[in-house]
Amino acid sequence: MVRNRNFERRLVPAVIASIVALLSFASVAQAIERISVIPGFNGPVNAISEPDSNGTRYLGGEFTLFQPWNTGNGALVGASSGDVNPSFPKVNGTIYATAADGSGGFYIGGSFTCIGPNTSGSCNGSDDVVRNRAAHINANGSVDPSWNPNLNGFVFAIAVSGSNIYLGGNFSAVSGAARSGAAAVGTDGALSSWNPNLNSFVLAIAVSGSNVYLGGNFTTVGVTNTRNRAAAVTTDGAGTLTSWNPDLNNTVSAIGVSGSNVYLGGAFTTVGVTNTRNYAAAVTTDGAGT
Repeated sequence: MVRNRNFERRLVPAVIASIVALLSFASVAQAIERISVIPGFNGPVNAISEPDSNGTRYLGGEFTLFQPWNTGNGALVGASSGDVNPSFPKVNGTIYATAADGSGGFYIGGSFTCIGPNTSGSCNGSDDVVRNRAAHINANGSVDPSWNPNLNGFVFAIAVSGSNIYLGGNFSAVSGAARSGAAAVGTDGALSSWNPNLNSFVLAIAVSGSNVYLGGNFTTVGVTNTRNRAAAVTTDGAGTLTSWNPDLNNTVSAIGVSGSNVYLGGAFTTVGVTNTRNYAAAVTTDGAGT
């Protein structure tokens, strides 16, 4: 009997230790599971800005929630932890594009028409601000009162270069003036004379040096100049068309410039008529090769 009691005394701590180990494993498993669902948005993310000076990025899309927080369609996300600032203003429609302003704020573009602290539909709250498809949100979360392009169609692309904000989309008017597919608005809110005048929508913009590279579904630039889905225009004046002409057979939805190469992504399968390139290609900035 003594031996049995000793055995029981040895068994109980062993059982307790096993239970603790199992609980610890379950806790770790749950932690891993939680990590796997971060950032935890409830809908697609369409755009991620470059980081501001603190490494913070602005994410935009079709989501309305991050975990328990009602963020609307845009969220300010911390650099390392992924924490979201739930107090940043909300928009009442999809965000397709965003870009950091270099001072802790962000330019955003999409299908929205209102920005406010509780926006979920019509723009009728006392703190709601009307902004049709593009806006500038300051670092403190306020809406820039002087920057209001007021576009009549969606904004799909934004690029910031110096004092100009380049916009691409399916719009035909900006600030009441004719601008088809692409426009430039100064940081002061003034519409630029820059006007490539494309015959269809723009999905991607990249600025490099004195050129603005455009990608989309257009086939002409400046009314009569043939450019199939990609083109480059100068940053000065009205935007002079350059000789750069990749000539793709389908839509371009992404553009990136690095050194002497322009990288393209989209639905195309040929570049320069005869060169097979399925959905991605690199074209030199002088247009000489693919």
